[in-house]
Amino acid sequence: MKKLLLVALLAIFPPSVYPFAFDNSVLMLRCPGRETIEVILHRYEHTQETWGRDHFETGGGHRQRGSLVIFPFANLDSMVYDQMTQSFGFWYQREARFVHCRLLSLRNAWPVDLPVFLE
Repeated sequence: MKKLLLVALLAIFPPSVYPFAFDNSVLMLRCPGRETIEVILHRYEHTQETWGRDHFETGGGHRQRGSLVIFPFANLDSMVYDQMTQSFGFWYQREARFVHCRLLSLRNAWPVDLPVFLE
């Protein structure tokens, strides 16, 4: 009976907890066409993506459409996270194509308090 109640409650109230924080995470993704992409989600809705030896883009904010969370970047690329399937993808604007990515690693990027030295 308890299991049935739990299943019913989860069906009515789906979990709203994201598997990662949108303001303090570092994701490493394996994506076709770019190999490894590092995405850093900073505080204040600042984002950045790096790949290859010399590719770096910044972005800001995210928007949600249903279960999809979209993180846009200045070069018009977008990282797409599907909350239902917990999968990632990337829209490459220059090539006008969408690719599915594999999550390689995920870690928190907590702010660090720097010491203050008074003279």
